[in-house]
Amino acid sequence: MNDPRIFENPCAICKVRVAEKLCDYVIRYDNSIIFYRNLQRFIRENSRCRHETCDLPLCNKCAIEIGVNVDFCPHHYKLHLQSELPERLKKYQLKQKAKQAAEEWERVNSSDK
Repeated sequence: MNDPRIFENPCAICKVRVAEKLCDYVIRYDNSIIFYRNLQRFIRENSRCRHETCDLPLCNKCAIEIGVNVDFCPHHYKLHLQSELPERLKKYQLKQKAKQAAEEWERVNSSDK
């Protein structure tokens, strides 16, 4: 006997099990507000994370968990794997991140004085 709820909210991948999760892959970022006359409002408005996620309904078996409460559909999981930087570029990425962290540390420590 079929569970009638399956037809209300089926998994988009297997179309058999009940969807209990949504794909969290970010498909669009939106920081469209750029200019304000007030610097504090500019910083506040542009610091908020605005993005749109895929939201494809997924069952627990078809969802691929990549983090705490972060699940991807199989399609977006493949894209996620492709987004990994090649080893030859990772050293430049790490160097830049270290530079940014040092600048932030300097900024925080200089404002405390």
